[in-house]
Amino acid sequence: MKNSLLVILFLNLSLVGYGQNKLVGYAPEFIGENVTLYTYQDYVTMNRIAIGEGIVNAEDSAFTISLQTNSTIKGVIEIGRVEGSLYLAPKTDYSVYFPASTDPSSYQNSETNIYFSELDTADINYMVLQYHQWFETFVMYNEKDMARGGFLAYLDTFKRYAAEAYKAVEDPFFITYVRYDIAEMEQTYGGNRSSEKRLETFLNYIEPFPVYYENDRYMKFLLAFYDKEFREYLPVTEAAIMNAIYRKSPTLLMQTLKSDILLTNPTLRELVMIDKLGRAFYREIDFRPNIVAILDSVSNHANSEVNATVARNVKNYITNLEPGYPTPAIRLSKSAEEKVTWTTYRGKFVYFNFFATWNERSMNDMEIISRLVPKYDEDIAFVSVCTDKDSSAFAAFKKEFPTYDWDIFYVGEDELLMRSFKVTSIPNYFLIDQDGFIFSAPALAPSPNGEYESVEQTLFTIKKALHPPESVRVGEK
Repeated sequence: MKNSLLVILFLNLSLVGYGQNKLVGYAPEFIGENVTLYTYQDYVTMNRIAIGEGIVNAEDSAFTISLQTNSTIKGVIEIGRVEGSLYLAPKTDYSVYFPASTDPSSYQNSETNIYFSELDTADINYMVLQYHQWFETFVMYNEKDMARGGFLAYLDTFKRYAAEAYKAVEDPFFITYVRYDIAEMEQTYGGNRSSEKRLETFLNYIEPFPVYYENDRYMKFLLAFYDKEFREYLPVTEAAIMNAIYRKSPTLLMQTLKSDILLTNPTLRELVMIDKLGRAFYREIDFRPNIVAILDSVSNHANSEVNATVARNVKNYITNLEPGYPTPAIRLSKSAEEKVTWTTYRGKFVYFNFFATWNERSMNDMEIISRLVPKYDEDIAFVSVCTDKDSSAFAAFKKEFPTYDWDIFYVGEDELLMRSFKVTSIPNYFLIDQDGFIFSAPALAPSPNGEYESVEQTLFTIKKALHPPESVRVGEK
């Protein structure tokens, strides 16, 4: 973990509700906002799952989240569009200060430093930070010699220092973290392309150890080590791999990969296979259905439950926003009683867009949409969501444009909705088919692009296909 992610600060905070297995935070710049604590379900897709929620109270600017974990995990605290990372050890309480970020605002989360109050020196967060500070000091004192090409020699010296310094440490997560942080640097600066070097790395860092699914440093190292894709194998092996994919056979694919001496462990081999299938999806266009079928099979019959979860997550990740696959769920409010989901529009295509009232292009496109609605609304529903931070700006927009009478909703900075549609900029457009599946993502905008194409061409084609002209047979009037 980089120093920018964790900074130790001994604060005298008067926080209430502190107790066993509690995360108590102080966030005075986020009064009234929801707090979500996430962890990573897997480090292949970096899929997050929520493990706790809270709210920043107005009385004391504090929030409290109860949590339970049987092992050390990495957590992410998210408030609004700001997030910060920390480690969560079992049966350990944490008291933290969560400041606002100094990064420029965007449609992606900005990061902030998390400050700890009264952090034990044996805690994983303290030890990780201390380790990185030690290494940075070591580099600073030897910077000139390292710059002359001696980095690996000095890294080897540091590795021996670390082994001696931490020989009495009993925290397995920390020992694993340090081992693979050093291994990653060896791999990055020493190269891993020669067979001899790869075998040495394998024997030192992979073969003797289990798969540490929950350790972020281990997983980063592992995925970088097994970076060779299916098409990079020798021709005979490559042909066998592609044949297994053609036959939609995970068993045959596992047998083929077993010929790689670096993949003798079946659990590790299966994990690497899942990762490589996810990468292949974007390159092997003709085999995409086959790859999804294999991942489906692995998710139901994997060697380990963790691999089954990773396979499901990889499948969901690669098919998200792909044409022919389910559209991310929505739940929009027309009123306190009436909620809108994709089933609301079943039987119609849906032209779905994100806009902001402060964005000039968004507003120009909304004016064009207002002209498209009466031409195509028999077959196509138009749904717009406003991402303005301030709901009063949306209210003013509705008042200024009363003729914009299609379904327009205010969602504000709904991080979950933005993330599920991979929205990083405004405006953004999607076309959903009559059954709620992705038709086009991103879809063309209402205004012409550089090739003078706009979404109206697509809408016209859809309308024409749904209402073909009746042919007149000979002899009929």
